[in-house]
Amino acid sequence: MGEEATIMGHIISKTAEHRPALRRRRFRHDNPTALDLFSGFGGFTQGIEAAGFDTIVGANHNRYKVEVHEANHPHVEHWIADLINTDSDTYHSVRELPAADLLVAGVTCTNHSQANTQRAYEQGLTLFDLDDPEFEERATRSERDRATANCVLHYADQHHPLLILVECTTELQSWGPAVPGRRKVGDGSTYRWWLREITKLGYEHKVLYLNSMFFGVPQSRDRLYIVFWDRTLPAPDLDHRPQAWCGPCDEAVEAMWAWKTGVPASGSVRYGKQYNYRCPRCFGEVSPTATPSLTALDLTHLGTRIGERTKPLAPATMARAERCRQKFAEFPAVLMPAKAQRGVERHPLQPMATQTSQQKTALLSTGAIMWSPPETPSSAPDRSAGPGPWVSRCGPSPPPTLPACSLPRSRWPSTTSRAHHAASTRRCPPRAVRRP
Repeated sequence: MGEEATIMGHIISKTAEHRPALRRRRFRHDNPTALDLFSGFGGFTQGIEAAGFDTIVGANHNRYKVEVHEANHPHVEHWIADLINTDSDTYHSVRELPAADLLVAGVTCTNHSQANTQRAYEQGLTLFDLDDPEFEERATRSERDRATANCVLHYADQHHPLLILVECTTELQSWGPAVPGRRKVGDGSTYRWWLREITKLGYEHKVLYLNSMFFGVPQSRDRLYIVFWDRTLPAPDLDHRPQAWCGPCDEAVEAMWAWKTGVPASGSVRYGKQYNYRCPRCFGEVSPTATPSLTALDLTHLGTRIGERTKPLAPATMARAERCRQKFAEFPAVLMPAKAQRGVERHPLQPMATQTSQQKTALLSTGAIMWSPPETPSSAPDRSAGPGPWVSRCGPSPPPTLPACSLPRSRWPSTTSRAHHAASTRRCPPRAVRRP
């Protein structure tokens, strides 16, 4: 047994811990199996199972995340283990995890040298086992902990799953020695070596750049997805063709993913900057349906109104609120960054900005949230008669002091299509938001 630690009165043995599934599968080979490497609370597992796979194992070094994942997916067995650092008391090799048909891994990487990464893989080691004085001078141990992509390589070499899905920030492409003068930007050489090594194991692959707001998630979150498949399998159709409205063609189309600038040296690829979507007929730029933040907001309890607070808000917060109110004067509610200088204000029909552990967002309401009834092509109004109001009250009428807000249809947010506006209306709860 390893060293023991006391956390909140509980004695926890610092050894890798295997937790059998709380609920067994009925049959061993009902569906193809999957392994969720570096699993979080279970979002990836939910997507895996929606695709028809049975997740058999989830692994993470964080006990709390494993317990949440276990509560959400009791049929999955779990490992609470450090999969990276062989010196850790909780280390467990990914090579000893069970074989599965699909490996899913959400990895992160920093600018480790290609020589060390290659040597660690070939010797069956991790970066912790190698002596790299130069790296010790320019990187902390916590940064070293993030080198998880090699675990995918170890698992593929040992078990050769038919499919591998790797998710990461787009900056994974810059994985390599730091570019002179740009400490946080690598030259990408280790990333290219890593791809070649997986290819040598008998895989084909495709790199995808996708934003979560086009997949039912109410936040704009750009990510890199790399799909590997055994080269004996037919190549999967991985093109993303979201529905979008093309104004020049005057119809809904299946939008095409298209580059605008290509991959920058930093590896940072963002929707609208490096890529966009285009109409397959006229090749004009179109905006696919995005999930509005309103779908994730619980408006049953709005908290204390600003004017009724016993302790007033800080002057900087009030200034930020006024800036948001002026920027979206025609909207009855605004998502306001409540923490972090990099926050971006949004209105409820837009997806939230990327949410991180260092970011907080507040809902600033200045009136009643109102929605229009669903609009279909057959019931669309005659635009020649002039733009009508885009909103109508949802639920009881607000007090007379809350005037109805209107906005011409020509000024609808570009990120929200008419079809999604109608779909959002059906989900609108019968409640109103009060003035602060």
